[in-house]
Amino acid sequence: MIKLKAIFFLGAGLVLSVVLCLFLFDAWKETHRSYKRVLSANESLHEELVQFKTENGRLVAQNRVLQLKSNELSALLPQMANEIKQLGVKISRAESVSTTSFEVETPATVILRDSIIFDTIPVKHFNYDDGFFDIQGTAIGNQQQLNLAYRDTLVQVVYRGEREIPWLWIFSPRKLMQRVSLKNPNAQIEYTQLIEIED
Repeated sequence: MIKLKAIFFLGAGLVLSVVLCLFLFDAWKETHRSYKRVLSANESLHEELVQFKTENGRLVAQNRVLQLKSNELSALLPQMANEIKQLGVKISRAESVSTTSFEVETPATVILRDSIIFDTIPVKHFNYDDGFFDIQGTAIGNQQQLNLAYRDTLVQVVYRGEREIPWLWIFSPRKLMQRVSLKNPNAQIEYTQLIEIED
């Protein structure tokens, strides 16, 4: 009877030890994955934006996509987490967030036309429209009044690009990459970042 109890307690202890070891191993694997993800995100934050022209002459910018959990996003990029909150979205409910900055320089030459308003005030008018910028201006004396409008379309594609370790072939996962382009040929993307938020 005592031997049976001892065997039962030893068996229960062994099962409990195995379950505890499996639990600790799983927790270690998850911590290791998180460490690798944060390390990769940190490397991606310091990578340069790659710009190139496509076959049709469009300027395209490309960089890696960050994959972070919501708590990692809050720790690594607090300003981005704050922007998500300001939009009225809980970080835990967000799937991804993207920011893109661009600059447009378009040289324009316009013709000033003499005109008279109110039958006595001489003014000069000009209009400029290239499909993206629309500028209408009036010069009255030493003042200029301008109405400016800018229209553009941002195209973003997220895809699985080259392998992280190419010589490992199919055993190496592909990097998540993004390509961003603007329709305006004079626009240049200065900064872009997409963060995929994981559960």
